[in-house]
Amino acid sequence: MITVIVDRDSNRNIVGLYMSGHAGYDESGKDIVCAGASTLIYTGVNALEDICGYDNEKTFRVIEDGDDVNARITVPEIGDAACRTRAQVIMRTIELGLISLASSVNDNEQKYIEIIEAK
Repeated sequence: MITVIVDRDSNRNIVGLYMSGHAGYDESGKDIVCAGASTLIYTGVNALEDICGYDNEKTFRVIEDGDDVNARITVPEIGDAACRTRAQVIMRTIELGLISLASSVNDNEQKYIEIIEAK
């Protein structure tokens, strides 16, 4: 199962998304759930770089260990208010995409992706 942890600050802004695991929906290389989750993460990182000017090296990290992938996106506290607002829209879009993916593939018998709010 893929686990996604959404970390928020005291103002409910998303400061980090952490994704780990393997969905197990299909074999490695054919798993559409893993492909969908990865696409959302990579697209979000590219948007943070292109739209907000954030450095990929500082905001994004991926570690692959066999079938499992661990990814981290952190939103730096830089830029003006408009930049930080755009970053929040991008992070929320990633979160909504992951929630939508989870609701479309999870069922009562099998959970392939889980979204957790950090405490």
